[in-house]
Amino acid sequence: MSLCTSLTYRRVTGFVFICIFFFTSLSYSQTNDPLNTTLRVGDIFISGNKITKKSIITREFTLNVGDTINSKYLAENALRSQQNIFNTQLFIYDSVTYVVNQNSNTVNFNIKVKERWYIIPTPLFEIQDRNFNQWWRTKDLFRINYGLALDWNNFTGHRDNLNFIVRRGYSEKYGVAYTLPYINKAQTIGITASYAYSRNNEVAYVTEDNILHFHRDYKNYMREQHEAKIGIAIRNALYQRSTIELLYNQLYVNDTIAKLNSDFFGNKKTKVGYFSLQYRYVFDKRDYKPYPLKGITVELGVTKDGLNFVYDESLNNLYAVASLKKFTPLSKRFFIANQIKGRYINTDYIPYYFNRGLGYNNDYIRGYEYYVIDGQSYALIKNSLKYKLIKQHIVEVKALKKRFSQFSTIPYSVYLTLNGDAGYVQDKFYGNKNSLNNKWQYGYGIGLDFVTFYDIVARFEYTFNRMGQSGFFISMSAGI
Repeated sequence: MSLCTSLTYRRVTGFVFICIFFFTSLSYSQTNDPLNTTLRVGDIFISGNKITKKSIITREFTLNVGDTINSKYLAENALRSQQNIFNTQLFIYDSVTYVVNQNSNTVNFNIKVKERWYIIPTPLFEIQDRNFNQWWRTKDLFRINYGLALDWNNFTGHRDNLNFIVRRGYSEKYGVAYTLPYINKAQTIGITASYAYSRNNEVAYVTEDNILHFHRDYKNYMREQHEAKIGIAIRNALYQRSTIELLYNQLYVNDTIAKLNSDFFGNKKTKVGYFSLQYRYVFDKRDYKPYPLKGITVELGVTKDGLNFVYDESLNNLYAVASLKKFTPLSKRFFIANQIKGRYINTDYIPYYFNRGLGYNNDYIRGYEYYVIDGQSYALIKNSLKYKLIKQHIVEVKALKKRFSQFSTIPYSVYLTLNGDAGYVQDKFYGNKNSLNNKWQYGYGIGLDFVTFYDIVARFEYTFNRMGQSGFFISMSAGI
């Protein structure tokens, strides 16, 4: 799946998309009221919430009963509140309308919601590879997971989530997690706790030529892991959240892995146990989280692996991560999305297992889906110019409306995209075996994004990379 293009075309096109202007100004629409009067919020009425508590919905509202507001900002606040409520991911759709009483100079708001299906027992059938495209090259059925996950969202109506997983196949996993976003009356403090045990018969023991190399044993487990976590979340403002988590990890690998790579855990170790303390700050003001078109997200994080709570806890990694995403509407149909992200680690040595860079989850350069670029520190720039090919439509499936109303409303929209990414990974320890490390890499191409209900985003892209390779790639999440 490689194709060479002319050198001139690659350089010019790549440069154009990589240099899409990052800091474009945000714009907010307002509805001007000729009366320009000051109004007091009278009541906020809510309908459609059979399970969700009223306080969870009003928590996302930009105004409270008794607040005053200039009439010219009513439409803006109604729209922003509607977006905030939808971004709780508790509802299929919602609407916010208002009625002004000029005699009493008050305004009443009406919130109408349609709740999702909250108890979701999900049969698991997963591809274990880093992405679908990597798996499709081999179509290795051994790298398939199967099992059952139970996600009980909005467990008590307070936006809390209870999750269980029993997964077999390539990567076994058994776990439970609970998240309660608010434990105080002011709805500013929340808690989370989880435990998981996992194991598998195959391990990526080394990265060479920017490709993961695996060792497989059908009879013996090559890796086992216990992970326990507790955390606290603080949300003092509508769009800001801070979390502090304490995590304990205990990892084992088979002797064979330590023989294949003595640096896997370092010094030929087959076991490592450590505590980790993680802090994360997020400012998130997007119109629609699964596929935003307007808004901004800032994320800052600091992690310390190794707190010397455990005997022989030799791991000692401290790293910081920062990310900025910006989504700007250029017109009714054209939008631009930009991201810049970086991670910094200053260490004298890091075992191979913890030396991860680009190519995992959503941190990758488009066009490099078949590669990983491992290292300590990295920079990543992603850009997309989007054209709304099909505006959002809502289809009501009458056959489902009576018994399964949570699935009867199906919204969908389609976007045509031009994409350009670039990234650089610094690797001081293993870079001599991987030619993509310690060099700027870039990819560019076109795509088609399909957005539908329950936060499903399907992306179909054709992308070129710096090496002149190209390919067709499928992903199930927003590129930025």
